[in-house]
This record gives sequence, C-alpha cells and structure tokens, in this order.
Amino acid sequence: MKRFIAIALMLALCISAFASCAPSEAPEEDIPSIKDAVAYVKTVYKNAAETTTKDFERIGAVPVGDVKFDIEWTVDVSEDSVKIVRAENGIVTIDINEDSPEEVAYVLTATIKDAEGNTETLTWNHVLPASMNVDGMTYAEIVDYAYTIESGVKIEDTYRLSGTITSIDTAWSEDYQNITVTIAVAGKEDKPIMCYRLKGDGAKDLAVGNVITVEGMFKNYNGTIEFDAGCTLVGMGDIPSQTALLDAAFILPAGDSLAYPSVMFGVIESIPTAWSEQYGNITVNMQVEDKIVQAYRLKGEGAKDLAVGDKITVAGIIKNYNGTVEFDAGCLLVPNEDYHSVKNALSGYKLLAGEAQEGTKTITGTISNIDTAWSEDYQNITVTIVAGGLENYKIMCYRLKGEGAKDLTVGDTITVTGTLKNYNGTIEFDAGCTLDAVVKSEEPAPVAPEDPAEIVAAAYALEAGASLPYTCTLTGVIASIDTAWSEQYGNITVTITVADNPIQCFRLKGEGAAELAVGDTITVTGMIKNYNGTVEFDAGCTLDAVTKA
Repeated sequence: MKRFIAIALMLALCISAFASCAPSEAPEEDIPSIKDAVAYVKTVYKNAAETTTKDFERIGAVPVGDVKFDIEWTVDVSEDSVKIVRAENGIVTIDINEDSPEEVAYVLTATIKDAEGNTETLTWNHVLPASMNVDGMTYAEIVDYAYTIESGVKIEDTYRLSGTITSIDTAWSEDYQNITVTIAVAGKEDKPIMCYRLKGDGAKDLAVGNVITVEGMFKNYNGTIEFDAGCTLVGMGDIPSQTALLDAAFILPAGDSLAYPSVMFGVIESIPTAWSEQYGNITVNMQVEDKIVQAYRLKGEGAKDLAVGDKITVAGIIKNYNGTVEFDAGCLLVPNEDYHSVKNALSGYKLLAGEAQEGTKTITGTISNIDTAWSEDYQNITVTIVAGGLENYKIMCYRLKGEGAKDLTVGDTITVTGTLKNYNGTIEFDAGCTLDAVVKSEEPAPVAPEDPAEIVAAAYALEAGASLPYTCTLTGVIASIDTAWSEQYGNITVTITVADNPIQCFRLKGEGAAELAVGDTITVTGMIKNYNGTVEFDAGCTLDAVTKA
C-alpha cells in the first residue's frame, strides 16, 4: 500500500505541475477538474484487497495543482461492523470490527467534490470476515453464557466444552447408540452441563471421572442447561476448537499477518528443515484440524528432538508468506499442558491501553519478578508471571491476594484468576486477582550478595519496572527527605547514599522513622526495584536501625 501511495503522490505532482502552468501556456481543457481527482483516487486504490481483516486508511482530499478536491468516505453497513473515523490531518481510517460475529459484505464509497458542489463517486466491494475474535470464548465464559438461556429456548449455534463426567444420567443404549451424561467444567463446578443423548466414537464406554470434549447446541430444558440431542463426543480429554483461528489465518492476504500473537496445537505432518545446531531452530508442518500450518524456525525446549507424529503446541505471530500460512520466525514450542494458560495470556495482548476484558481468565505461570513485596497492611503482593515460557508476553498480577501469597518467591509456579487489562502498556491481572494454587520452586530462593556494592550494581542494572529477585538489607546516609513523615499512613520517603549511589526508600516504616533527618545513618530491608528510572526500596520497606547524625 505504501508503494501505491508513493506512486499516486508522484502522479498528483505531475498533474499539479502540468495544471499549474500559466493560462497562456496551457489549453483550456487542462485546467484541473474533478475528473483528474477521480482518476487519481482510482489509480491509488485500484488494487485494494477485498477482504479486510484490520483497520485501513484512505486519503481525505486530492490536490490537483492549486485545487483541492475533498473526499467523503461512507459505507453501507452499521457502525457496529464498520465505521469511518476522520483524523485532524485529513487521513480517514476505515475502522472495522475485528470481533464481528458474522461475515459482513459492505461497499466502501468515495464521494469526490469540487468547489461548485459537483460530485463523482467510486465504489469498492469489501468483506469483513466472521470470527475475527480468534481467541474465542473460554470454557468458563461458554458455561456462563449457557446459563443465561431462558427456559424452553435452544441456541442454534454450535459450542464446544471440555469437562469431567460427574454422573451417568442414562446408560448407553444399544438401540439408539447414545448415552446421557453430566459434565463439570473446571472452575464452573457449580454450573453442570448435561450432554443429552450423546453420540460418538467411545461414548459407549464413558464413566464417571472421565474428562471429555463435547460439541453441540445448548438448550434450557425446564431449568436444566444441556447440550441438546444430537451432541457429539469429540474425544477423550481436552480438545479445544481451533476453527475460528484457522479461518482468520487462512483468509489473510499474502504478506499480511494477524495483529496479535496466537497459539495452536497440532500433529507434526512433515519436517521441511531439520534442527539446526547453529541457529537453534527447526521448521515443521503441523496438521491442525483439516489444515496444514507451518512453524517456521521453531525454538524452545524439546524442539531439537521433534519427530513426525508428535503432538505439539506453538505460539507466535501467524502470517501468510507467499501463500503459506505459518507461525513466523521467533515462534516458540510450549508445553501442551500450558495451551489454555498461554491462550489466555496472549488474549491480553489484544487489549488497547486502558481496555479490560469482560469476565475472568485463569493463567498458570512461573514467577519471573516480585514487583511489589508483600504488604502486611493490604495483604497483597504484586508479581509477574511467564506462561509456557513466553518471556515476551509476561503477565503482571497486580495486588495479588490469597493463601500462600505472602511467601511467594521468584521461580514459584502459580495459578491466578482475575480480569486482564492493559494498564499503560502493561498487560496485567487487575487488583482483586486471586491466587488459586502454588507449586514452590525446587530451586533455593535467590539470596542477596553480602557485598552492598554488588547489590547496588545489580539494582542499577535493572530495566524499568524490574526488581531484584531477593530481599535486600542496605545501610546508608540519608541524603534527602523526599516525603515528610505521614501520621495518617505511618511512613516517610527518604533517599540514602550507598556505595556512592542514591537509593530511595519509598514509604519507609518502622520505629524511629518519624524522627529521621538528613545525615542520619540508617539500615533498611525490603525489595529493590527500578521505578521509571528511580532505583528504590519498594513500599513495605522497613527501618531496622538508626544512627543519628
């Protein structure tokens, strides 16, 4: 598109140069006209893609010589699907609904106007594909939706759930080749789903305790939420649907990519490029439902030993490379059991700054950072986790609460539930998130160096937002009182000098803190972080000792 715009601008300059000749040098018919503007717009957008998977831009005016022709862009569908947004600089954005629940065909019209009110129109046919919400709904969200159905109503859409069989309501029937069972979805055990007259390979041998995946249409039958007759057993275990993501990937124009990272699982069908020891990657083709998706230059633990027939899970950016749908270079092999956590974590990276998801998500990940130490006052802690080894897509757990939160350390694997949001570019579980489970790291917790200079050096090497993985104790001389003692909150903020470097002690508490003064020598214990370039002991740090100046 940039190439077309450049060519078009050159054309405009040519038109402008020719049309701006003095009247004595140019014939009457070469005076700029609306026809020139129409030709310009037609040239720029004659090869515009019909399928529109993302927002795109159009010019708001055409300069021909000294004459400017305004363009009004319109569409013939509701703003719920496509809307026109004009910027102050005149550029127009065709803002499409990437979460459109259905395919929408629409006509984009350019109405070109001259100063006398004459108009000419150009039109382009476009298609907004369905299911652009490639993350889909979580099982928990689907269950909650099913429980909103009114009595007697059946939903004519197909959904898929995985859950544990809690009861066999009607035994297998040889005559009708079906069985009725009730399943409980993890985290929604209080909202059982009946699978009425369930059919499919393996249904005959189902038993209480089996984990199964079922697909069908929901119905509220006299207060019982169920998959209606005709539902099918997809298989044993958890087999999530990937249809929406595949559909979105396979309608990408050549050279285009999905705007957000995605995760897929499949079976290796072939290995186009063997493992490279030099580059530490491998390229494989995997069968995903009825399609082949390539994982290009795949990296990650276990990638070296992959073989045809292996079931794998891959995360990264999906693109169409000259007709081949692939995970682009940099994609990562993640543990199969982490599929749902990775999917939920990546869904947060679709959020714009300030946006939050509806409902809650659950993610299991390994703590990479203690961002704010445990607060006895507020009974919470802030940590950052990595799901499935995706270091580039971390999730902060802001003011995390729950049993065991007090003793969390870097390396622990935790399960957290909450609402995901984008806070100024940081993808995080919002305040109120809860700690569901903890698996303590087998590695010993990191311990601070004994030499204060080493601690200070490590602190000053931190990136903005990061913190040291251990509790520190430092002694230094107060260089400034940054925030005076607060009787209301019982804390003070001071800056001390340690190893010739300033360290702020943010909201310092402890006996004697109220009387601190510049020049006093103090000993402080807490978590050290880089807060927007300021190296500091985080809130919750404590005053251990004071030597008055």
